[in-house]
Amino acid sequence: MKLTWRSWRLGGLLYNDDKLSFVALGNFFGEPMKSSRNFLQLIAFLLLCGLSASAQTAASDAKEFNKDGLSFNYPAGWSFNDTSDADKQQLTFGRADVDAQITVFVFRTPIKTPEQMAEAKRILVDKYVSAQTASFEQAGAKPQSSPETTDISNIKADGVIIRLSFDGVPGAAKIYWALVAERLVVLTFFGPDRALTKATPAWDTIRNTIKIVEPTPEPKPSLKPTQ
Repeated sequence: MKLTWRSWRLGGLLYNDDKLSFVALGNFFGEPMKSSRNFLQLIAFLLLCGLSASAQTAASDAKEFNKDGLSFNYPAGWSFNDTSDADKQQLTFGRADVDAQITVFVFRTPIKTPEQMAEAKRILVDKYVSAQTASFEQAGAKPQSSPETTDISNIKADGVIIRLSFDGVPGAAKIYWALVAERLVVLTFFGPDRALTKATPAWDTIRNTIKIVEPTPEPKPSLKPTQ
C-alpha cells in the first residue's frame, strides 16, 4: 500500500519534567496499513465531533477553547482531540472534509531564562524536526527543509517548513515555536498544499488568538471552629 496524506500524521511531543529535559517522538506508526487504520479512526471521530459541534454552534462563526489558563479561538466546523496530560496541553484539530492537521502543544512547566529556552529548543524542537525529517526520508517523501517565521499571539515565532510529496501530491509540514507567557508553545500545520490553503483561515485564527494566563487556584474552604 502506498503512503498517502491520509495515511500519515505528524507525531506528538513527549515531555519529561525531570530537570527540564525534553524528548521528541517520531511520527511513523509502523506498517502503512496500521497507520491508515489509525488515521481513519481519527477521521471518524472528528466527523462525529463535527456533527455535534455544528448542532451546538449553528448561530456562531467561531468557538473558543479555554482550559487550564490556555485559550484561543477556532472556526466552527473544526473539531479537536484533546490528549493533554500533567506535563503539557496537546490539541489536534481537523475536519472530515480537509486533509490538513493543526496541533497545539503548550508545556506547563514555566521557562524563565534564556538558557532554559535554548535547552528546550535544542533537546525538544531540534530533535522533533530531525525525527520528522528522518521519517519522511524513510517513507520516500523527499523532504526539503527551509527556515521560516510567523507570529504566535503577536510574538515572533521561529520555524521550519519541510516540503515533501506523498504519491506525487506535494505538501508540507510546518513547525513553529515561541515562548508565550513563560510557556513553550509549539504549533504544527501539516497536509497537502491544496488542503493547507483551505485550512489557512483556521490556522491563522488559532495562532493569532492564543493567550496563556496562570490558572486561578480554587479557594480553599475556610475552617470554622466547632461549637
